[in-house]
Amino acid sequence: MDLKTKSFQREAQKTLMLYACGPVLVFLLLGAVFVAASWQHYVVQRSSDVRMAAAGRMESWIAGYEAATDLPEGTNIAWLRQDAAARAALSAQLYHAANTSRSGALFFLLDDERQIVLGTWKYLPAPIGETPENMGLLARLQQSDGAPVTEWVEGVSASELDLAIGRSLPGGMVFFLLPGKFLVQELFSPYLDIIVTDRYDNVVLATGGRYLERGETAPRKVSSTLKSADRTIAEHGGQHYYVTQATLSTGWRVTTVLPVTDLLTRYAISIGSFVLVLLLFLPILWQSARREGDARARAVQEEAARATAIADIRRLESQFQPHFLFNTLENIKYMIKLEPDKAAQMVMALSRLLRYSIHGQKRLVSFAEDLSYTHGFLEIQKARFGRRFTYEEEIPEEALDCAVPRLILQPIIENAIKYGEAADGTIHVTVQARRRHSLSEDALVLTVRDDGRGMEPEESERLRALLARTEDPANHTGLYNVHRRLQLLFGASYGVSFESKLGQGTTVILALPWNSQTSAPLIEGGRAAKRRGE
Repeated sequence: MDLKTKSFQREAQKTLMLYACGPVLVFLLLGAVFVAASWQHYVVQRSSDVRMAAAGRMESWIAGYEAATDLPEGTNIAWLRQDAAARAALSAQLYHAANTSRSGALFFLLDDERQIVLGTWKYLPAPIGETPENMGLLARLQQSDGAPVTEWVEGVSASELDLAIGRSLPGGMVFFLLPGKFLVQELFSPYLDIIVTDRYDNVVLATGGRYLERGETAPRKVSSTLKSADRTIAEHGGQHYYVTQATLSTGWRVTTVLPVTDLLTRYAISIGSFVLVLLLFLPILWQSARREGDARARAVQEEAARATAIADIRRLESQFQPHFLFNTLENIKYMIKLEPDKAAQMVMALSRLLRYSIHGQKRLVSFAEDLSYTHGFLEIQKARFGRRFTYEEEIPEEALDCAVPRLILQPIIENAIKYGEAADGTIHVTVQARRRHSLSEDALVLTVRDDGRGMEPEESERLRALLARTEDPANHTGLYNVHRRLQLLFGASYGVSFESKLGQGTTVILALPWNSQTSAPLIEGGRAAKRRGE
């Protein structure tokens, strides 16, 4: 294989690999887009939506209850004890505010002595009521000077803190208490956990406790890896979480924690499976590309060889024995004076033969058609040699429809006439056709025999060596021309062979496939031409 063919083969393999890898790359790109879209939708967007909803709800609670503690100007708690109507109206207002969020909120209106004037309960929750006077929520409310106070206090339940929102009033104070268990229920999400921390990073509310570093009896803290993460993946306890954070107006931080270990595992399994399939597929793809590249390279070689063969066939077809033409024209020149009618017949026969050899559009013709033009050639030879030349043929009817190259017999008969003259000066040529049929072969065999002097053994060996050559010799005979045409058209198993013995004449044998004209691939036209002229 030459360098040009190898280069083409490599280019074909690269092209095929690109075409084959194209769908793989598209599939990989679609997979990456799907993973990215899935991550964006189920992780990033969901975390953002839940975080924003939780932060918004808490801001709404704080703003709503701060507004509810801002009682009408002039409200004096000390006077409420003597004004039953005002006390009833204010109680209805506070009950309405407590029940608005449906979170189980409690309200308490206390005087300066921390005695309940109005309230959901008749007593203060134990953690608040038992706190020393200078500490705790009540002390800070009394010191707030009317500004709203929002803070987390120890609730009735030991596991959750309650949210207290209130302010000081003339003659006392008012505050709402939102139980932690209700806040957890309100903020709960089936997809992820929500953690709320105060300004000191203490966990004040959590819908899940897997991320806390300390027990429930001491201030709880968020894992340091989760605390420092925002809109990214953090690892804690051998698990991975997607963490986002938002800071409220109170300085508290709302953190969403979405477990993504299972999702990442599924992604990893999917990607690993795809890569494994790709690794298994690539060798198959490479082998397929190599085979296809080899096939295309062979196809190009075969096409180039076919083009070369067709060019050789055309060149061989275009060759016509010049000496035959010269001898014929020379005979015609003399016969014009002696036998004008016969000279005219020779001119017509020569014209037909030249037109057939030069302008024929069909590469293969029926044997009957080629034989007809061969008879025209024989007429010229009979006119040239007279009674010295005799011709005989044995052609079965079934052979007439076989497909043969144009002028397949003319060069062989011409050689027989040229070299087949007997010792007495006569020339006798016999043409026979037969079918050679077996399990491995179905051939038309044409035989041209003369009764001439035959060939010397050295001459026979030289001619056999000439026929064995595949390259076109500079000086070749009509015999080689026919042999080469048959091999180019039908393959190396067909062609020309001969037998010759000195003093016993020469027999030339042509072997070609037995094909009817209608089934021959290179034939144009319909049925075989009828025999014309004997």
